[in-house]
Amino acid sequence: MRRCVDCRIILDDNVRYCPKCGNEIALDDSSAQSSASDVQLLLRSASLHRSREDWERAIADATDALRLDPRNPDVPSLLGDIYEKQGMRDEAIAWYQMALEMNPDSSADKEHLERLSELILEEGRHKRSESHNTLQSRTKTWGWALGSVFIVIIILAAISISRGRSVESTLNPPVPTARPHYGTAAPVTPPTQALPPGPSTPSDVSAASSAGGSVRTPGELYIRSELAGSQDITAAGAAVNDLIADPRSGVVSVTFTVRFTPHLSKDNIITAAAVIARNTFELNREVKFVTARCLVEIGGAQGTQIAFVGDVARQSIESISPTATTEQIAAIFTTPWWNPQIK
Repeated sequence: MRRCVDCRIILDDNVRYCPKCGNEIALDDSSAQSSASDVQLLLRSASLHRSREDWERAIADATDALRLDPRNPDVPSLLGDIYEKQGMRDEAIAWYQMALEMNPDSSADKEHLERLSELILEEGRHKRSESHNTLQSRTKTWGWALGSVFIVIIILAAISISRGRSVESTLNPPVPTARPHYGTAAPVTPPTQALPPGPSTPSDVSAASSAGGSVRTPGELYIRSELAGSQDITAAGAAVNDLIADPRSGVVSVTFTVRFTPHLSKDNIITAAAVIARNTFELNREVKFVTARCLVEIGGAQGTQIAFVGDVARQSIESISPTATTEQIAAIFTTPWWNPQIK
C-alpha cells in the first residue's frame, strides 16, 4: 500500500501519478522493475507484430507501452517505424519528432525524419511539375480549338455577307441616270426615338467585393461552431475564434483565446489546447493533426499576443488518459512555442 505525500490518499501499486493532485508517485524497486519489464514485453510484442505486418496489434501494443512509460523514446520511435512501413509518412514524421524531443542524440530517428521529409518534398515537386505540364497541354489544346472556331466563324460571316449582297443587287437594280429633272425625293421617315436607358445591373466584381469577410468551407464552419459551443472547452477557460483545414495532410489549425489574468500559466493553456484537440478529433475522423494556436488579450499598448503554438497527433491524444497531468499533456505536443511572458 502506498500513499500520496501531499494528499495522503491510498494509491494502487501500479499508479505513477496521483489522480487527485497530479504529483508523481515514486515507485519502489519491485514496482519499477515490474513496470519496465511490462514496457519491454509490449515493445517486443509490437516489434513481432510489425514484422508480421499485423499493424493493428503492433500499434495497440506500442500504445499500451506509451501509457506505461510516456517518457521512453523507444516507444514513439517504434510507432514511427510502424507507420512508415504502412506508407503513412505524415504520422511517421510526427512520431519521429516526438522521439527526437525525448532523445535528441538519436541518430537513427534523425535519419528517418530527414529521409521522410525529403521524400515528401520530392513528391510535392513531382506533383507540381505534372500539374504544370497538364496545364500547358490543356492550354495548347484550348488554343487550337478556339483558333479553329474563330476561323470557322469568320468564314461563315464572309459567306453570309456575300449572299446578302447578291440578293440585294438582284432585288434592287440600279436607277437610270437619264432625265435627271424627274428625280424623286427620298421618302421622309419619322425620326426614331431613342429608348430610355435601362437600369444598370451590378457587376460580378462589385457583388463579390461587397461580400467581404473570411471565406470558410461548410466543413470548417461546422467544426468551428461545434467547438465554440462545447462545454468542455468553456470549462477549460477557452473560446474558439477560427479554424482552417489543410486536406493535403489532414491538418486542422484552431485559433483560440484565453482570458488574461495575473495567475495565467502554461498549465491553463496546455490543458485548454488538449481539450480543443480532443474535441476536434472526435468531430472528424479524417483529421490527423491539430495545430493549437492560443491568443491572449493583454490589453493596453500590447494588445493581443500569441501565447502558445503546438502540434499534436491523433494517436498522441488517444494514447493519453483524460486524467493525465499537465506535464504528461505537454509531452505529447510537438514543436511547441511559448511566449516568454507566459510562465
